[in-house]
Amino acid sequence: MKKLNKLFKYFVYVMPVALFFSYEPVMRLGVNKSMNFELSIPLIWLVLFDVLVVIMMARKKLLLRDFKKKWVWLLFPVWLSLSVLWSMNFIRGILTAGIIWLLYLAIDGIWTFRKLFDKEFKRVFLKWFFGASLVVCAVCILQCVLDLVGVAREYSLICQGCTYAMFGFPHPDGFSIEPQFMGNLLLAPTLVAIWLIIKDDHNSILRGRVAPARRHGRSALILGRNLRKPLRILLLAVLMITLFLTFSRGAIYAFVVGLLVMCGWMVVEAGKERKNVLKRVGLVWGVVILSFGLALNVQGLMAELSPTDDTYKSGVAKVLNQLTLEVVKIDDNSPVDVVENNVENDGEKVVENSEAEKAAFDGYVEESTDTRLRLAGAGLKIWSSDFATAVFGVGLGGAGEALYVNNLSPAPKEIVQNQYVSILLETGLVGVSLLIVTIVLAVKLILKQKSRTLILCLMIAYVVSLCFFSGLPNALHIYLLPAVLMFL
Repeated sequence: MKKLNKLFKYFVYVMPVALFFSYEPVMRLGVNKSMNFELSIPLIWLVLFDVLVVIMMARKKLLLRDFKKKWVWLLFPVWLSLSVLWSMNFIRGILTAGIIWLLYLAIDGIWTFRKLFDKEFKRVFLKWFFGASLVVCAVCILQCVLDLVGVAREYSLICQGCTYAMFGFPHPDGFSIEPQFMGNLLLAPTLVAIWLIIKDDHNSILRGRVAPARRHGRSALILGRNLRKPLRILLLAVLMITLFLTFSRGAIYAFVVGLLVMCGWMVVEAGKERKNVLKRVGLVWGVVILSFGLALNVQGLMAELSPTDDTYKSGVAKVLNQLTLEVVKIDDNSPVDVVENNVENDGEKVVENSEAEKAAFDGYVEESTDTRLRLAGAGLKIWSSDFATAVFGVGLGGAGEALYVNNLSPAPKEIVQNQYVSILLETGLVGVSLLIVTIVLAVKLILKQKSRTLILCLMIAYVVSLCFFSGLPNALHIYLLPAVLMFL
């Protein structure tokens, strides 16, 4: 059993690494009119981890133990699975239900074997967690550089809508399918880094092995603590800059909400330490604001250097216009760059002037917001169309097909870009009610943990982010990471 315990720990160590490869590399297994059949590294990790969990539970005879305590948790996935029977897209429903059960088994395994998460495990896990995050941040920055110098997308892995040709500057997506998911992948490491700074626990699990003071002197111990603080601040700055460079409103809005709740919550709970906590909160906000300013300048510089006719000012203007939904609007009247092309004509050199390449968008893209609102409205329209649909939904996985047959989307592959509307449409009021029950159970459980502030704030951030997209395969981190971070 010791070997299985060790293997279990290794699986959890590599989990944050696997999650960052949410889309690339991808194994394409086929396609039909309503979905792509693809296999990713996180899904492979999930299957293998669950096999290990089943083996460990079987060895300890835990598979059916405490069922009376767990049955309420199973009501939601059972209902989702039943709804496949009347789904308008049976294949998608079956596959979605399968992923949900895999997630439930993985989370149950993490909870069942939580005693393996000792202090040494937590320290090593955070090294993997933050190490993977920093490597992916470096990849994102490299993607921007490669795109600006003209490296083909198949080598830089940057998505079609992420290149400099869209806004005049690139916005990276790492190994995910789009910047929205890359930004969401950074929510957990960023909020954990902030939590560690505000918490400022000198016995933090990040400090590693520190020699006793009597051997090297108290001054050495104090120096070690002082060195760790700048490293945490630098870590936060790198994560924040990359998050802002993704240019994802959904992820950035979710982060701001999570940050506000975390800072307010930790100040209220501080008690006699409130003054010191307020100082650390101020430090965090200083890092966030400076990181945003630096990212904004980098985006302006990339716009200046890109092959488009954009300037530093137009790049900055587009960022502010887009992120604020045009509340902050800066008019850019910079002249269009003129490119001189030397053309040979009967042995004589003739200079022709032509306008530089124009970016696809020159400011706030209303279509991005309008499309999400339109799809959410269409989903609600179908859901409320009759009593049976309102109560039972169109079946798990059937949202895209329902939109298509009702002439509310151009293709069955279109999905509702809002997870809550999608659940309501597919599983009805019964499904939403059982989801609320599950959330209440989860919150009650989390409130008993030491890291409850971190986990609840992270969950709030994820709750906000799910207003901007729906789907499981590319968002497994939303469900798996809180289950592990709960035991920090």
